Amino acid sequence: MRPGTPSPTAPRDLKARVVVFVHVFHRDVWSEIAAHLAEAMDRPFALVLTCPHPSMDLDVPQTPHLAGWTRITTENRGRDVLPFLTALRGVDQSFEFGLKLHTKRSVHRTDGDAWRRFIANSLLRKDAQGLVALGAMEAVPSIGLVAAQNHLMPLKNRLVLNRTHVRTIMDRTESTVPLAQLAEGTFAAGTMFWFRRDALAPFARDDLASLFGPERAELDGTAAHAAERLFAHVAERRGYLATAEEALAPLWSAGEASLDELRTLGQRQLRPEDNPFILGFRPFWQRHPRLFDLYAALRHATIGIALEKLRTRRTMRRG
Repeated sequence: MRPGTPSPTAPRDLKARVVVFVHVFHRDVWSEIAAHLAEAMDRPFALVLTCPHPSMDLDVPQTPHLAGWTRITTENRGRDVLPFLTALRGVDQSFEFGLKLHTKRSVHRTDGDAWRRFIANSLLRKDAQGLVALGAMEAVPSIGLVAAQNHLMPLKNRLVLNRTHVRTIMDRTESTVPLAQLAEGTFAAGTMFWFRRDALAPFARDDLASLFGPERAELDGTAAHAAERLFAHVAERRGYLATAEEALAPLWSAGEASLDELRTLGQRQLRPEDNPFILGFRPFWQRHPRLFDLYAALRHATIGIALEKLRTRRTMRRG
């Protein structure tokens, strides 16, 4: 912590209209995000940092807009999602808008850093009036969640390995629908987004933590992946619109339109097919979804076996 930085505050004493939640696993990435927040945030905000490394030294954004901050030490469990749920449950509930970020690196990919920066640049984009996403949410009360540009992705074919956790989380957040209906919805890819506190209020509960198992570097099929698929769904079930940055300008201009009208307008503007980081499904898999389910399950099992062998080798070397 740099000299002159305000001291951390108890989570429940953080009183601000806007709260930024960041899960920090990689310190160097956090330094980059902190500098970005210092440049982009144009109004008072509180900051909640979650981190599994209690000895990691974390600077906070050097900006007069930082109204208060806290740091929560969390287990290395549930990726960025369980720490977010922990922070969401513990922070003062008087805030209205939140921004969820994390030090995403995606080390299994060659473009992980580029992907994270794309998302951050989109969510923190400013125009002459200030932060675009936050301004749109303030102007249009029906907007409950804003994903990055081209990052509100179709759920179809992305529930294969998450069905059990998805059903349980839906039950506990009182947002249960048939899986076939859920598959027609969308999710915020990358698990970074702006949100209205009330839209995600069902996630601020203490009976979700038990669903998150030990960290095993899985690429899919965990409670964290299931929750990622459900943030937008829960916001929609709460009576809000989940959208993405490319749709904000038309929504902002729609004025007093009804929720259904806004939803129709927003769907016309969304361009998930233009996402440069997420591959679409080939026509063959679209025609044969059951075969894709089998392929995905086998691929997941194969990767899991390989990772387990790698962990075993590392353990033997240390011994």
